[in-house]
Amino acid sequence: MLRHVHKSGAIVEEIAWVDPEAAFLPLADKPGALWFDSCDTTHHAARFSFIAHAPYQTISVADWQAREGFSRLDAALRAHGDIWHDLPHHIDACLPPWRGGAAGYFGYDLAYGLEELPPNEAPFATDRLHVPAMIQGLYDALLAFDHQAKRAFLIATGLPAATAAERSDAARQAIDDYKAILVGVPSNALPPPPEARPTGAPLRCNFTPTAFRGAVKETVEAILNGDLFQANLTQCFETQLADDDNALDFYRRLRRVSPAPFAAFCRFDDFALASASPERFLQAHAGRMETRPIKGTAERGQSEAEDKAIAATLQASEKNRAENVMIVDLLRNDLAKTCLDHSIKVPDLCRLESFSNVHHLVSTICGHLAEDKTPLDALREAFPGGSITGAPKIRAMQHIASLEDCRRGPSYGAIGWIGFDGRMDTNIVIRTAIIKDRQCRFHVGGGIVADSDPHSEYEETLNKAAGLMAALGMSRAQIASDDEVA
Repeated sequence: MLRHVHKSGAIVEEIAWVDPEAAFLPLADKPGALWFDSCDTTHHAARFSFIAHAPYQTISVADWQAREGFSRLDAALRAHGDIWHDLPHHIDACLPPWRGGAAGYFGYDLAYGLEELPPNEAPFATDRLHVPAMIQGLYDALLAFDHQAKRAFLIATGLPAATAAERSDAARQAIDDYKAILVGVPSNALPPPPEARPTGAPLRCNFTPTAFRGAVKETVEAILNGDLFQANLTQCFETQLADDDNALDFYRRLRRVSPAPFAAFCRFDDFALASASPERFLQAHAGRMETRPIKGTAERGQSEAEDKAIAATLQASEKNRAENVMIVDLLRNDLAKTCLDHSIKVPDLCRLESFSNVHHLVSTICGHLAEDKTPLDALREAFPGGSITGAPKIRAMQHIASLEDCRRGPSYGAIGWIGFDGRMDTNIVIRTAIIKDRQCRFHVGGGIVADSDPHSEYEETLNKAAGLMAALGMSRAQIASDDEVA
């Protein structure tokens, strides 16, 4: 098995395969525990998973401190940018891409600290959970999985120690600590977690069905009046977990009913994020930037024939393709801010991808990062993702703020990691629950364009919520409303 001590003091050691879920359980309650979980292993982008805990530094900011937060994170990453410099090619080629660095989330509301929005367009929506707009930890050691090769690695940088000798000692200790935790962890998949117990608590929403359809109509009118081309409108659901339930068991159920290539579970001081995201925001590797926006959704069929017919209808839908192409154009412009001229390409346009509950249309846009830019620069310039704002982005965000009375918080931002060596992978925070004090909250929405049908858009949000509801042991029948059920 591979073992390498780098000249920087960092250490890589291959270990026998263990089940990622089983490996995370003894770490799940530790400070800053993260699990980037590519649980939909049938998806072409779902090759690697990572587990880490106990960051040696944490950067946490409110939305109005967004620029400060990005500056602090940039400085922290640059300070150790040479930690894996000149790693032998045969070692580099077989390792998972994250070898330590920053990880956590960038909440949607950071946008209000990054963009030049008029004062009267600031979001006055209610902040019900009161969590930071951004939390990024700096992780010196982690457990990494290559699902395709069925290989597992312990990777430790020894940071923040100053010298190679000190880092080597610290890295060795970190790896020994992980090994001690992993004693007895099985290699086979665990049995399912406890089923969600009905609590009798309703699933409350900030919109009634009629109110949401009215907001869709208002958005369509704004588009027809020339104010914008598209806006992503969301509704927010809230309920309580049962007394004997918890955030991790909720996520363990969610990953079974809605496996996703960019799933994640993140534990912070007093709350957790449980994400079954199918959508990549930005990936960076060897200077190549990639984003994979999703626009166009249809519920899976009950039979193979019905499922194929639904997929074909989605692929042929002019409305959904137009929605997707608008966001592709927006993201091409966003990547152009930090990528080399003429390097932006669209290798996939409106490609059908099928997931457990829904079909999606997914496009791929890529470019080559300019030499004076970093992946964090690219993320900041493209944030928040165009697929969950609209076009033009600033006007769409202003429109969203005027209609949504519940701040998005971490939802519709990005979760992921940025390596000391300049690699990066982040998702779009959709199909994601925020759990705090047993309160569970999640947003679902969709892109509204000129020919959007309000009833269909409402139904689409419920289709997207199906996995989250199932993980709660609930269905749309539990949605509390003073309105008729759509």
